[in-house]
Amino acid sequence: MLHVLNGDSLASSFPASIPGEIAVAKECLVDGPVDADSIEELYVIRDKYLTTTYPTASDENYYTKVVPEFKKILTASHETKVYLWFEHDLFCQVNLWFVMHLMEKHTGSVYLISPTTDLIEGFGGMNELQLEQAFRDAKLLTANEKHILSHMWELYERPDISEALTLSKQVSPELPFLLPAVQAWKDSIPHGEYLGKPKEALKEIAAQLETDDFGKIFRAFHIKYAIYGYGDLQVKRLWEELKKEESE
Repeated sequence: MLHVLNGDSLASSFPASIPGEIAVAKECLVDGPVDADSIEELYVIRDKYLTTTYPTASDENYYTKVVPEFKKILTASHETKVYLWFEHDLFCQVNLWFVMHLMEKHTGSVYLISPTTDLIEGFGGMNELQLEQAFRDAKLLTANEKHILSHMWELYERPDISEALTLSKQVSPELPFLLPAVQAWKDSIPHGEYLGKPKEALKEIAAQLETDDFGKIFRAFHIKYAIYGYGDLQVKRLWEELKKEESE
């Protein structure tokens, strides 16, 4: 078995009673450029973006921290049962789509495990017994569902939001979490004077709370716009860009 976890937080609380190897998706592909002609080119693009945008966020190299985890997924044998532990917010979904793209040639069983909590809490709101139960309740993905989730990465990479919306509506009965995430992606795209939902939301929250205190603004954003799943690094970058734009 191989368990692909959505981040270090779940890895730190993952029940020892659940057998199998672990790979952790240590990326935030929802943030920054992803258009590349090969996996090697993508690594170069992502490494440059993350080290430039968040220079103090990590003292670990992209090629020693992130890439080896993806290689575990790429090299999983067809006999390996793969369990994907991903939440339904856009941050998690984009990473899931990429993981499924890495596994497009994997012919073995692939299972999807979702939190039984809400968007705000995710796996972090589940105790060991609940995580064990979620593992037992894992959803075996059909060949078509695997193909769709993999194809979603290609649509995100292009990007082709129109096709992604059409596809996510068509498969809503089987994969109901796709449409809300794709809609959040669509809403995040700036056009004209519209800054995209995340920045517009930050402006709205700051005005409502009558504060520039980032901690308070982030907590309100995290609750009200949990569909994005952004961490404090992403929201702080957006907030700082917004303040800079307003001062110019």
